[in-house]
Amino acid sequence: MNVSGASPNTEMTRIEIARSEIAHIRNGRGALLRVQYGAVWLTQYGSPDDVVLGAGASFRIHRDGLTLVSACGPAPYALVTLAPAMRVTPSLAKRFWSLLVGLRMPSRQPIRGI
Repeated sequence: MNVSGASPNTEMTRIEIARSEIAHIRNGRGALLRVQYGAVWLTQYGSPDDVVLGAGASFRIHRDGLTLVSACGPAPYALVTLAPAMRVTPSLAKRFWSLLVGLRMPSRQPIRGI
């Protein structure tokens, strides 16, 4: 996650976003974004859903990749904080698919003779 050079695992990050700017959060899976002032629109790579949050609302980023955050509404800017990432467990479907793929893939270890 690349926002203001902060480490996503240890530091709380404050981001001020003017209406004409877009904040780029990279690989922020598990981080908690909280709106302190104003309102924001955000979208995550690979997600068909966009999210709009007002002051006091929060959203946990659930995907790696790029998350875009933009100020919206009547305020001239938005102030958000980004809390360190938490471990987000994969969905049951994703875990099942990984297991299924693992069972179908043959082992690449050589067979040893007797």
